[in-house]
Amino acid sequence: MRTRLARPALVMLFLAGAASAQTPVELFRLDGDPLDGEAWRRSELGRYSIPQNAEPVDLDGDGDLDIVVGTRGENRLVLFENLGGAGPQFAERAIGINGPAMAGFNLEYADLSGDGRLDIIGAAGRGLSWIEQPARKGDAWNSFPIGSFTPDSVTGMELADIDGDGDTDIMVGSYSRGLRTGDGDVGLGDPLGRIGWFENPGDAKSAWTRHDISRRKRGMFDKFIARDIDRDGDIDFVGTRGNSRPYDGVFWLEQVRTGEAVAAFRRARAVESDEVPLP
Repeated sequence: MRTRLARPALVMLFLAGAASAQTPVELFRLDGDPLDGEAWRRSELGRYSIPQNAEPVDLDGDGDLDIVVGTRGENRLVLFENLGGAGPQFAERAIGINGPAMAGFNLEYADLSGDGRLDIIGAAGRGLSWIEQPARKGDAWNSFPIGSFTPDSVTGMELADIDGDGDTDIMVGSYSRGLRTGDGDVGLGDPLGRIGWFENPGDAKSAWTRHDISRRKRGMFDKFIARDIDRDGDIDFVGTRGNSRPYDGVFWLEQVRTGEAVAAFRRARAVESDEVPLP
């Protein structure tokens, strides 16, 4: 059955290319039936070296959707500010960072500083950081560290109040660079598949606490969704796992609270990719 949309919608699309190539970030505007190819109108926002993220978010808090672009080839973020009007019209703005650069493979947005403006959370350098949105447009965004999985990467993340204390914590996953068809000969110092979370200290500019959950030879943990799956009053997580056949697929992490800290979580599989201790 075909459904006609009541008003125009916006969809972002990007195409990955070689590091030396300039690949367009494109805006597709839908006005009418989404099954009718003539209802989609394409416009090019800009060209970048390996654009790897393009997502709508009201970054400046003025009530309309802006677009944040991450580019791996240039290791930077770009903002397309929505100027409103018919179209709509966008103006390209640089996001200058005072600290480690972000390429924007995955980003999250929250007001971590409590000043009423959205900040940006993402991988930076070898770790995870957040950058504080300045009060004045065009000023640099100051960077603050959250933590690191070194030598493992920071790939996927999800914001949630994991410990129930009223502030924003972060669940994080990493991507194993080992074999995809077997555990292979990898060791403590190799980048492996890892899951853990960072506890917000209350003042997000001070030191965050890392809580490790699992580290395995195989797995790409790049997506999490926070939900109370078992309806017991605390936050669980649904995630995806790739590049680790036959263990690929969708999984969920059940949060179990105890009076004292426990050493490990109970796994659902009897057979798994080898677990590796922290370096």
